[in-house]
Amino acid sequence: MTAKQYRAAIAALGLSQVGAARFLGVDGRTSRRWIAGERPVPEPVSRFLRYMVAAKVTPEQVEKLI
Repeated sequence: MTAKQYRAAIAALGLSQVGAARFLGVDGRTSRRWIAGERPVPEPVSRFLRYMVAAKVTPEQVEKLI
């Protein structure tokens, strides 16, 4: 997942950069680095976000399951 795709995915899910970091359980700096393209988005995160967007699953729905 590219930085552009990451930005698009979190936007599609209605998450801010900080909200995405909290939701994914990573430090805010990590999310910023993914957005800036400084670090690659890990494959499990990429797959999870792609699934959520494709299946139209909201972060709130995921939180209810946890």
